[in-house]
Amino acid sequence: MDERPRNPHEVMENTSQFDLNASLSLWLARLAQSPHFRNENVAEMESHVRDSVTRLRSQGLSEEESFLIAIRRAGSVAKLEPEFAKVSRSWANLIIHGLILAFFSMGCFFLWGITRIPLMMAVEHAKLGALLPAFSQLIIRAAPWLIAPPLLATAYCVYVWVRPASSKSSWPGFFATAMAILFLLAIPILMAAFLPLINLIDHIPVESFQP
Repeated sequence: MDERPRNPHEVMENTSQFDLNASLSLWLARLAQSPHFRNENVAEMESHVRDSVTRLRSQGLSEEESFLIAIRRAGSVAKLEPEFAKVSRSWANLIIHGLILAFFSMGCFFLWGITRIPLMMAVEHAKLGALLPAFSQLIIRAAPWLIAPPLLATAYCVYVWVRPASSKSSWPGFFATAMAILFLLAIPILMAAFLPLINLIDHIPVESFQP
């Protein structure tokens, strides 16, 4: 009895049969390794390639040929990465940057308002023949420079919003920096606001406290 296969070529074709799902999974896995590809981006590319394979198969091409042509038309990972980086840019990250900028700007404006407190005390100091503390006068003169931090923060946020897609900027770092700057600015400004009050109390005649 002859047990040889009737069609040896068919056996060879079956043993080396192209696996579309496995090949597509490997290609998609390379895409998924990029930080610029989110899950929905990978799913979109899978759908695109499968549709292309279906159209090419209808034109008489083999499954393997159709797959190779489809991924060639889709583009390499290096080519697709910049395009999807623009699409995948986190809008939440950009919005949070804007919110931090607004909070930081309001914080600087509030600190500027505190520098006006020693000026309001200057009249009372003049009545008692006293001058504002030198440190308070220094802070008052430097108060207009409080516009600089919000301007720098605005410039940074503009860079984040229009930056090249390949660069990264996370809001926690921006938030930490903004809070640190506000804290460092608040210490001398609060000191400058309280020093005139202490100085004013020191210059009030003792008789004023007697009944």
